[in-house]
Parts: sequence; structure tokens; C-alpha cells
Amino acid sequence: MMPDLAVSWDVLFDTLLGDRVVLAGRVCEAIQAQLQSYRAMSCESLTEEIGFQVEQVLGSAHAGRAALSDSELVGLAAIGEARAQQGVPVDDMLRAWRIGIEVVIGYAREAAPELGIEDAQVLEFVQSALAWSDIAMVTTAKAHRKTELALAVSEETCGAAFVRGALFGTAPAAELRIQAEAYGLDPTREYVAVRACLAEGVSQRELERALGFHDPLQRPRGLCALVDGDIAGLLSDPPPASVDGVVGYGPPRPLDRLAESYRLAARALMTVQACGLLGAYDIASLGLRAAVAMDADVGDWLRQRYLEPLTAGGSACELIATLRAYLACGMHVERAATRLFVHQNTVRYRLARFEELTGASLRETQVLFEVWWALELSAMRL
Repeated sequence: MMPDLAVSWDVLFDTLLGDRVVLAGRVCEAIQAQLQSYRAMSCESLTEEIGFQVEQVLGSAHAGRAALSDSELVGLAAIGEARAQQGVPVDDMLRAWRIGIEVVIGYAREAAPELGIEDAQVLEFVQSALAWSDIAMVTTAKAHRKTELALAVSEETCGAAFVRGALFGTAPAAELRIQAEAYGLDPTREYVAVRACLAEGVSQRELERALGFHDPLQRPRGLCALVDGDIAGLLSDPPPASVDGVVGYGPPRPLDRLAESYRLAARALMTVQACGLLGAYDIASLGLRAAVAMDADVGDWLRQRYLEPLTAGGSACELIATLRAYLACGMHVERAATRLFVHQNTVRYRLARFEELTGASLRETQVLFEVWWALELSAMRL
């Protein structure tokens, strides 16, 4: 650079450095005007921080370097970490950098004519400032994302602890109320406990969203965590019945009694799985099938009593199918025959054959109930 040009170059930077407080104020005003996430910050502290950054940009551009020193790397990383902790999205942070550089460059272009500085020198300044800024943006973005990830993991861990404490009944009531408020939940209302396992082809996030755990458009409806590979959580309202997953949910309970709801949700899920169903169910909608799925001792005895003897006749499948149709048709032989596409006498014969092999009478209510239980259990995927 020629001596006279070098003098002009120094004058430009001396002028900008002398006006860095004014520059920082302009940058702060522009950022807060354009970015909502920055408006909650103190203008005084933000202006002070920006003033330091302006000085760094000008010093590096003046020296004609784009590389960052160790101290600059530390300082820029601290900015990225602070923005993540303040909840400023990384896109907004990068946009703020661009706004700041645009203000500084615009100010330099305004001052240049009065200082007798040629356009070529202004362009050189712009290129130097942009080069340093690009590297600075990468540094702050990397620190922001690292901190954001750490915060997310920490929040998820704390949220999972709250969910488990509520569902297992291990957290004190007072602590549950405090944590519920911290997560945006109403501690005074009742919640339903939910336990769900994934259906094939459905991701964990998709099922959580379908259940109502992630709705960015409204107040949080609940929280969830992974428990033994299943999604477990609490919701302000029951999940939709048609959800694409295998889901059990319990009755509404206050936070300090949510363990009661979770116990029934887990039982409902086991029944849904045993029956090969898809969707969300509670104990009430499953009825006696919940008892069939859970009471293994009674179930084993009923299968031995009513189904195993049928194998002696060599036509167990036909007899079982006829029994199912007979019970499903309200014990009407004619309807059962129509459903099975056989003659009515065939149905009567098979029912009589069942009574002969088991020694039980289908005219007795208790026998009908026990046969239904045995048939339901045999159909379940246990």
C-alpha cells in the first residue's frame, strides 16, 4: 500500500474505532428492531458486548487478517454459549452478526468521502471485515450448537426424572407441583398416565407427537420419557383412540396420585398387546379382556378344562371356530350357521360334540362365561 493510501487507511480505522460506541449503539438498535429474540436483553449490556466485537472486527480488518487468535476464539465461543443459554436461536445469532457487519460497513462508507478515502480502500475494508466475520460466525455457531445440545440433554434428563417420579410415585407432592410449573404444566389439574410401544414403521418422535406431547402451537399438554423401551408420560387429556401405536392409558388423577393411573395404563398396554390391537385403550374400553390377559392361573385352568379335551376328537379347530361364532352371535344357532356358511344342524352337532368331550353344558351361564374366557385367552398373543 502506498504511503498516502496507508495514511488514509489508518485514518479510516482510527475514525471507526473512535466512533465504536456510536457504532455499537446503531448495531444494537438494528438487531433489536429486526430480531424478537434480542429484545428482552438489556440494551446497555448488549451495546457493551457489541462494542467489544466491533473493536475486534476493526482490529483484524486493519491488520488484514482473517485468522483468529486464541483469545478471540475463547471470546467468540463465550458469546455463542451465552446466546444458547439465553434461548436465542442459532439462526438469529448469525443474522445478528450479519446485521452488525452491515451497519459497520455502512458507517464506513458514510465516513469515507468526508475523510477523502477512495472506494478501492473502502472495498478492501469491506472484504477484510467480511472475511474475519465469516470465521467468527462459524466459531460462535459451533459453540452455540454445542451448548444448545448440552442444555437439551440436561433438560431431557431432568424432565425424565420428573416423569418417572410422578408415574412411580417416588417424588414428594410439593416437589411435583414445583417441577410441573417449571415445565409449564398446571399443578392443580388432573392428568392421565400413558404407556405406549412403537408400531412398526413409526418413529418415537412421531408417536410422541401423535399422543399430544409435542405441540408447539399450544401450552404443553404433558411430558414423557422412555421407560424400559416404552414411551411413558402424563397428559392433560386422553390420547386419541386412533393413534398409530399400541397405547394404554389410565384414569385422570392429580399429580400426587398419578402412580394409580400409571398402574392401570401399564395393565391396559399389556392387554392391548395381548389382544393384538392398535390404538389407545383404557381399562374401561378393554373390559374383562384385561382380567383375561393378567390372570394367568385362571386362564391356564380354563384352557385345560374347555379347550384341551377338544383335541381328542380330531376337530378342535372346527369346534373352537363354532364356539366363537355361537358366542359372538348371542347364542343363536341360525346366526352362527350363517356366519360360518354351514347348515344349522352342523352347528348343533358341533356344540353337542363340545359338551360330550368336556362334560360341560352350554346351557349354564358359568360355563358360557368360562368358555368365553378360555377362547379369549387362546386368541391373545401371549
